[in-house]
Amino acid sequence: MAHDVFISYSSKDKPTADATCAILESKGIRCWIAPRDILPSADWGEAIIDAIGAARIFVLVFSSNANASPQIKREVERAINRGIPVVPFRIENVVPTKSLEYFLSTPHWLDAFSPPLEQHLNYLATVVANILQGSPAPAAPPPEPVEAAPNRRGILAGAGVAALAAAAGGYFLLGRTRPETFVGAWTAQSIDFGPDVPSPFAPFSINSFYQAALAGKSVHGSFSLDEAADYRFSWGGEDTGIVSYAGNTASFTSDLTKQSTAFTFAVVPRPPANIMSFLGGQDGQIAISLARPGIGLSMLAGASQGPGLTGSWMTNTAATPVFDATRTSLDVTAQGRYSYKFDFSESGTFHATNGTWTQTRQGGQPQSGNYKFDGTDQVSAAGGGVTFVWRRTS
Repeated sequence: MAHDVFISYSSKDKPTADATCAILESKGIRCWIAPRDILPSADWGEAIIDAIGAARIFVLVFSSNANASPQIKREVERAINRGIPVVPFRIENVVPTKSLEYFLSTPHWLDAFSPPLEQHLNYLATVVANILQGSPAPAAPPPEPVEAAPNRRGILAGAGVAALAAAAGGYFLLGRTRPETFVGAWTAQSIDFGPDVPSPFAPFSINSFYQAALAGKSVHGSFSLDEAADYRFSWGGEDTGIVSYAGNTASFTSDLTKQSTAFTFAVVPRPPANIMSFLGGQDGQIAISLARPGIGLSMLAGASQGPGLTGSWMTNTAATPVFDATRTSLDVTAQGRYSYKFDFSESGTFHATNGTWTQTRQGGQPQSGNYKFDGTDQVSAAGGGVTFVWRRTS
C-alpha cells in the first residue's frame, strides 16, 4: 500500500510509535510502520529499505532507546541519502549521539517529552501535513511552564500536586496535636482552574465535555501520601445531557452549562489494530470518532447498541506505559441522553516544607508549588494555575 510517512522507532517505544501512527492516520496521512506493514514472507531488511525509499517523510520517534539503536542510525542514514525530510519527534529529553547528530540537524525538531502527549501528536500531524502540501510548518504551541504540565497526567503534576497541598484550607479541630503533614489520605473539597490552564484533552474536540464538568463544578479528586514520600493522585469529573442528531452531526447539550456543542461523528466498524491499542480497546470492538472543524478529532472504542452514537464508548491509556492512567467513558442511550466521565491518576514522590511542595511524577520532571495549612486536616495548594483544597480523611 502506498504511504506518505515512514515511522522509525525502537521496539521499546512501540506504544508511542503506535499512538503516532494512529493520530497521523486518523488525519488521513498514510503511514508505514513495522512490523504491521511487513508481509510474513518478506525479507525484513529489504522491506524497510523499500518502505523508506517510497516515503515522502521520515518520522523518527526519538528517545534514549532510539539513540542507542544501530538500526535507527541505518534507517536515518538511508532517509538522508535519499533526500527524504526527517522529522525527529523527541519523547525524552536526551541529546543525539554524535553518530546521529550530523543527520538530525533539521528545522523540524519536535519536542514531546512534556505533557500532554496528545497535543504534541496533533501538532506533529499538522507539521507533517504542511510538509506534504509544501507549506511552511506552523508555529509550535507555546512551551508550558515546568510546574504546570496540565494534561491527562500533568493536571496533577502542576495542578494536582498543587492540589494535594490544597486540602488544608479551613477545617481546624481545636485541641488537635497532630503536626501539619500530608501523610495520609485526602479528598478534594474544591478544584479551581485558572483561565489560562489548558485542557488535558487539548486540542481534541472532547474538550467541550471537560469544560462543562469544570464549569458545573462536577469534579472530584483524591490524594494519598505514605511515610516513604510516595503519593497517589487522581481526579476526574462528569458531564451529562441530551444528544440529538441531524445526519452525521450529533449535538450535545450539557445539563451543567445548558450549552450545545455539535460534532461530526462516524462509526468505524473495523478500526486498525494500532488505533484500538492506542484507545485501550479490545478485539472485536468498534470505534467512533467525534470531530469539530478547526479543533481536532477524538476517538473512543466500544460497542454500538443502536442508531447514531447509542452505546458505551471508552478510552483507557492505563494499558499504555507512555501515559499515566487516563480513562474516559461516553454512554449514550436510545432515549437521547449522554453521560461522559473522565478520570486521571498518577503516582510518584512528594515532599513539602516551609510552604513549598515539590512533586516528581513517575517518569516525569520535578514540579513545585505553594501550600498553606488551616489546622491539621485541611490544606490549600496551588501550582500551574490550579488550586485544590484538600480535607484529610485518614
